[in-house]
Amino acid sequence: MKSLILKVFFSIGLILLVNTSAVAEPTAKIMVLDFQLQDLTDLPNAPEEIARVAYLSTIFKQKLSDNGVEIVPVNDKIKDEISKNSATYLFDHTDVAVEMAKDSGADYIIIGVAMKPTYLFVYPRLLLVDIKTKQKAFTTYVQLEGSWTEKNTTAHSGAMLAKKVSDQLREMTKY
Repeated sequence: MKSLILKVFFSIGLILLVNTSAVAEPTAKIMVLDFQLQDLTDLPNAPEEIARVAYLSTIFKQKLSDNGVEIVPVNDKIKDEISKNSATYLFDHTDVAVEMAKDSGADYIIIGVAMKPTYLFVYPRLLLVDIKTKQKAFTTYVQLEGSWTEKNTTAHSGAMLAKKVSDQLREMTKY
C-alpha cells in the first residue's frame, strides 16, 4: 500500500514538473525602482501619502515576482542618485538610470513616478527601459483614486500595473 501511495505521489509530482517546465516562458531580469512621489499639492509629501506610495511599490514588486519576473536588486549608485534628485529625475533621464544599471545583470529597468496633482487621486506611471538598447520598451499608468486609507485600492492598482508589465514582458520574450 505504501509503495502504491509513493508511486502515485511521485507520478503526480513528475507530471506537475513536466507541465510547469513546458509552460514556463523565458523571462528577463528586471531592476525595479520604488515609485517616487511627485506631490504637487499644497501640502506635499504627507507621511500618509509617502506610506501609500511605498505600499504601492511593495505590492507592485510582489505581484511581478508572483508573475514569474526575476527582480534584480537596485544598486547603491541608483539609490544615491534618487536621494539627491527630484522624484522625476530618473524618469526624465532614463539614459542616466540605464548607465548606472548596466553592470547589474538586469535586462530592463522599471522607473516609476506616482504623480499627485490634486488631493483626489495619484497617478502612478512607469517606464520599462531596455538596458542594452537604452530605449523605452513600454510605458503604462493607472489612476489611483480614493483615500490613502483604502489599502485595497492601492493594492489593486499595484497588481494592475504588475499585470500590464508581466503581459508586456511575455509578449516581448516570445520566440
